[in-house]
Amino acid sequence: MKTRTAMLYAVVAFACAAELSGQKPDGSVPPMSEREAAAALMDNRINTPERDRALLLATELGPRASADLKAAVIDAAWAELRGEVDRPDGDEAIFDYVWALCRLRDPRAIPPMLEAMSMGPMVSNALADLGAAAFPAVFAAVKDPKFDDDVPGGLLALRFMVEDGSLNGRQLEQVREVARERLSGMQERRTVRAAAWLAIALEDPELRRIVERIATDRAAAEALVAPRLGPDQRNWEIRSVQERARLLLAGPVDFGPYRRPVSEPPR
Repeated sequence: MKTRTAMLYAVVAFACAAELSGQKPDGSVPPMSEREAAAALMDNRINTPERDRALLLATELGPRASADLKAAVIDAAWAELRGEVDRPDGDEAIFDYVWALCRLRDPRAIPPMLEAMSMGPMVSNALADLGAAAFPAVFAAVKDPKFDDDVPGGLLALRFMVEDGSLNGRQLEQVREVARERLSGMQERRTVRAAAWLAIALEDPELRRIVERIATDRAAAEALVAPRLGPDQRNWEIRSVQERARLLLAGPVDFGPYRRPVSEPPR
């Protein structure tokens, strides 16, 4: 919730600033062409009114943006994600770039979106918008054995793809495989919760039995949740995993993250 709220504030502030820049004497803002927008985004000067207007235009156009403008957004977002721009600590401009990236519905945006999966459900939704085109990269990311912040977002993207019905039989079997893997061994709490929801979405009897065991057997849940903090925090994490499993099994689920397409398909 904190990430989503911060993102919303950043987007609103960005939009307001962009609309106020570059005004004519009569107060109107001259239109910017997509070519000008692409050039502004490729400019190394990051704090300019032109760049703000360019990003706003790209965000509004989304999948209807030209190939050059999409490429400029992707390059600019990569620079932000890799820390290649000179921004002060705490600057939230990165949310604007990731939001613009998610709006593109362009397979070329998959690698930077994978880098941004920890930034919230909007990225998982955008990856799911691309369906089977994004599946191999997302699947590879969630197979990574490391306990990192990106895996829950990847599992969420896979769940959205399952709910959309965008995967074929072989891909669904691969998703079952990764759900089993992420519901065994030691995992980060958010990974377990996301994997349990994915397991329920798959409607697989074996996976459902695993979630049932997590929900009812504290020892099973304790063996699954990686010890990272003190005993009080660990006990809370185990209870959290078991409670989420019970809610998923009881259904129907009335809480998020929800599947919400980020942008309309290009026309």
